[in-house]
Amino acid sequence: MANDPNFKDDSGLLSIVLGLVVLVSMSALPATIGWYQLIAG
Repeated sequence: MANDPNFKDDSGLLSIVLGLVVLVSMSALPATIGWYQLIAG
């Protein structure tokens, strides 16, 4: 197993960013549906 001192694990940061994106998109979903129904009429 290689021990690279320059290796950086970004999986933790990536999961936090993905979690935030999912949280924001889920909370914005009802508003998006409402706007679509208003426009589509």
